[in-house]
Amino acid sequence: MKNLLYILTIFVFFSCSDSFLDRYPEGWLHDKNTDIGVTGTDLLARGELQKAYDGLRAYSFCWAGLAMHNYTTPDAEKGSNPSDGANIVPFSTMSFTTDNSALKDYYQGTFNVISNANRAISLATAIPDSLENVKNSIVAEALVLRGAMYFRLTQAFGAVPYVDRVFSPGEESPERMSVPEIKVKAKEDIDWAIPYLMTRKEMVSTKNFGRVTQNTARAILAKMALYEKNWSEVITYTGEIIASGDNDLSTPYDKIFIEAQEFGPESIFEVDVEHQPNSKINRTSQYAQIQGVRGTPNLGWGFNSPSTVLIAAYEPGDPRKEATVLTDGQILNGETIQASGDSYNKFFNKKVYTLPSERSAYGRESGNQGTWVNIRLIRYSDIVLMHAEAANELGNVDDALAKLEMVRERARGGDNTVLPKVTDRNENILRDKIRHERRIELAMEFERFFDLVRWDLAKDLIPNFVVGKHELYPIPQVEIDNSNGILTQNPGY
Repeated sequence: MKNLLYILTIFVFFSCSDSFLDRYPEGWLHDKNTDIGVTGTDLLARGELQKAYDGLRAYSFCWAGLAMHNYTTPDAEKGSNPSDGANIVPFSTMSFTTDNSALKDYYQGTFNVISNANRAISLATAIPDSLENVKNSIVAEALVLRGAMYFRLTQAFGAVPYVDRVFSPGEESPERMSVPEIKVKAKEDIDWAIPYLMTRKEMVSTKNFGRVTQNTARAILAKMALYEKNWSEVITYTGEIIASGDNDLSTPYDKIFIEAQEFGPESIFEVDVEHQPNSKINRTSQYAQIQGVRGTPNLGWGFNSPSTVLIAAYEPGDPRKEATVLTDGQILNGETIQASGDSYNKFFNKKVYTLPSERSAYGRESGNQGTWVNIRLIRYSDIVLMHAEAANELGNVDDALAKLEMVRERARGGDNTVLPKVTDRNENILRDKIRHERRIELAMEFERFFDLVRWDLAKDLIPNFVVGKHELYPIPQVEIDNSNGILTQNPGY
């Protein structure tokens, strides 16, 4: 990919698998309000929408995303062996530069999703009025995906070019748009989209696995508000999710990430991944493979390793530690976890550990290394904790304590001797308690680095963090070079 216009013109996207084997999810053409459309335009629009979804499991997110969100913090180590993954080694020391290929892949991969979403919207406008519900459904999903990607881009890079249409060959790259301006546009789009989206329960019942839902849209709006410290909006959107009844915390913490709980009550935004050789279904991702046990059983490459700093942060008896951290020498499901000799860290992320029964299902083989594991981008507990944080900042202590207790109660797993109920009513103490809960509940996922940045704690907790520079990643130099000077660099790079 040579530059942004190239992305927007030919719609190339990265893949974690051999794309010629890909098959779309069962029910991917279904609409909740109408029968399947039969026009060529309808099918083309749905095809571009599916490409946008497929981009979410791309290697650019799996590899670079873990580095940008996790390895920069003391809670996660790069893992594998010291020299493996040269382009992500600098993230552990905050020494990445403007020519880092992982940053380039993340930036371009995100714009690939946006370009396919724009293509789907453009094609959908030509769908006949007789299929208005189909048209609205396609446009709504594409708008939410586009908004989600712009949230990711602004979170990581700040101001970026805003593109909401299909570009023609030779068009000049747009200038960077400010973060507030981008968020206004994204919020307008997502607010419009919500009525035309399915609920999670409708998505599951119609087997439209992986499609964005009403609560996905609300969650993205809540995330945007969270980073703006717009606490009242956070309460509004998270409150709507909680009141909807479409999600809950009924899934035991140690079961959330197994295959049987895909798109379960915990799921807010989840990428559909599958590998079923017997059925020739191959929507694979390397997300779990990248992080899987490097050794015995041979489940992956051993990246994104829990650190001793994280392990020490768990409260005594917290069951979430065992559900998050695999340890060298541990016996689990009749097999001994044994790190390979070249692994410099002896801990692994259990949230991508696959059960032996899953590894042999559907004709899978041991070498597949979890290529069917879904990517949980936003979970319901995240929503509840965002609500708790906002309630505390607004002085609604009772609400904050109640939401915090919801998460801790589930985490106890019925053992009332651990994780005592938090009763502190002091705003500052409660703030620290909620922040700790986010750290533990969402450990090894996609939240820690940017949580530390938005809390203004990165400078104190991340070695080599430079204030005024590392709040944002650099715009990839290749994008600046190919924009003929239109794009500018972030401060400090």
